[in-house]
Amino acid sequence: MKDFIFNTLSAALFAGLLQNLIFAGGFGMTEAIRMAAKPSNFTRTAGLVASFSVSVTLICRALDTLPAINAAGKLMHSAVFSGVLGAVYLISLAVTYLARCSELTKRRLGVCALNTLILSLPYVSYKSAFTFPEAFGTSLGAAGAYVIAVLLLKFGMEKISANPSVPEAFRGNGALFIYAALLSLAFAGITGTRIAL
Repeated sequence: MKDFIFNTLSAALFAGLLQNLIFAGGFGMTEAIRMAAKPSNFTRTAGLVASFSVSVTLICRALDTLPAINAAGKLMHSAVFSGVLGAVYLISLAVTYLARCSELTKRRLGVCALNTLILSLPYVSYKSAFTFPEAFGTSLGAAGAYVIAVLLLKFGMEKISANPSVPEAFRGNGALFIYAALLSLAFAGITGTRIAL
């Protein structure tokens, strides 16, 4: 049990802080920028991204233990991962209808399920041959990374919009994209990613 907790927490810290898939890989970046611009749905979206990332990754990792799926090629894994995401989305959609959730929650559900961060996690787990605790920790860390990314972008937007020195042409989305690019460069430097020119 001690090893399970240690491996899960170290994978979560690695995925959330050092190998931030949003800044270092660009996965889910567009939705993170959208959320930073309109933070009113932040809690709901962050919760949905976290639940989708954890559930899809764990189900895909569990299916990878089956000999038939483990021996399959990349194309079969792509089909299985996409099928799992589709099934989790449909089940979640059915639950929101049965629970009579708001229309906003139903719309957010689709946006969160189709977030590129969600589908990238089973591939990262599969390609890296993660153990179950590592896959669990990576999905938790990626969900945490999403929250960190949105908060950093929101904080940066507030500071940029309040700064009178920023030229009018760079205010708004222009400054936000430059800020996001600089954060991505910083995370690329931390992870040791090489940028080809």
